[in-house]
Amino acid sequence: MKKPVLTITVALLIITCSHAQNPFELGAEYMRPLGQGFNNTIAGVRGESFRNKSSYSIGLTYHFSSAKSYSVSKGFGMYAGYRYAFSNTLNGNNPFLGARVLFSFENFEGKTSLNSLMFTPMAEAGYHFMFAKNFFAAPAFGFGYTIKVTKEYNSLDEDEGKRFIPMISAGYRF
Repeated sequence: MKKPVLTITVALLIITCSHAQNPFELGAEYMRPLGQGFNNTIAGVRGESFRNKSSYSIGLTYHFSSAKSYSVSKGFGMYAGYRYAFSNTLNGNNPFLGARVLFSFENFEGKTSLNSLMFTPMAEAGYHFMFAKNFFAAPAFGFGYTIKVTKEYNSLDEDEGKRFIPMISAGYRF
């Protein structure tokens, strides 16, 4: 009877030790892309897996255009990214540089309902803070360029171009 309990305890100890060396974070993210004549809001969920000084992230996003923007749109998106931290501290408080590619499928309002596929490669820099051992916040800023893959007639050229992207993510580290 004690043998299965011992086996389960050892397995949990091994999982905990391997997990502590390669933590995973799950949280929410808010981005505010700004460009000439362009104003947008992006909210989403993200996951990030760490390996020493580097990490890989993926996220699902929802895009809301501003009423100040001529081309009113909304839609879903996703991204994948990479970050490199400048220190390898166990507490997770690190400055970082990274890159990501954001894909979005946006529906523009107008006379017709047409969807556009857009992607935005971007570079980012920020700082990763850890609180109370398991909670994190990571304010950052990015610079990217949005490229519209499919064309439609309910938007202007403001949908393409350079973007300054302040962002913040927060969540829980496992």
